[in-house]
Amino acid sequence: MSSRDRGGSSLREAVYQALRDAILHGRYRPNQRLVELELAEELNASRTPVREALQRLGSEGLIVPARRGWAVREFSKPEITEIYEVRLALEGYAARLAAERASDAELDAIGGLVDEQLRAQAADVIPRELLVRVNDRFHDSIVEASGNARLVENIKRSRTYYFNYRLAALYTDEQAVDSLDEHVAIAAAVRRRAGDKAEALTREHITNALELIVDRLI
Repeated sequence: MSSRDRGGSSLREAVYQALRDAILHGRYRPNQRLVELELAEELNASRTPVREALQRLGSEGLIVPARRGWAVREFSKPEITEIYEVRLALEGYAARLAAERASDAELDAIGGLVDEQLRAQAADVIPRELLVRVNDRFHDSIVEASGNARLVENIKRSRTYYFNYRLAALYTDEQAVDSLDEHVAIAAAVRRRAGDKAEALTREHITNALELIVDRLI
């Protein structure tokens, strides 16, 4: 985060994004209290943009009021299931559109991410931080290649319980490799411009993640 004297809407947005990313990636855990002063010091920002960011995150349902402050919301099993059902619909269709609409440059970029994944898979142990980063970049690249700005916006807005560090820690090494293999298959379908297959594989991939969450996290 930049210095305390940096002001304006750019600072407010930077503080908001930093807090939102920390929640979505599991660095702030469910039910963890978010203390305004501590967050301001952590982000090297004044309390005003932190307060505004917390109010914004509260309106989105990512945090809830707790003891004259805020705490990270803990989603129930039915809520998580609903979130992933929405994700199935949105990202599955985004993969179909990507197969149909992606430019050659976008397809090359997706191929580059797959090559990066394959190098990561060659290691004996896949660092979970790397797994999360690769996962985010891969799914973002498919969604962006859909060519539908409204769909992209809705997918990003709905990311209230997606793949994060907490979930990645639940994966065995074998499950981590399986998840990356599913990425490879999705990318291959997109690059062949096989829309039906890309959508089906994406839906299967997200369903597998949900089943692991329900089985091990809840």
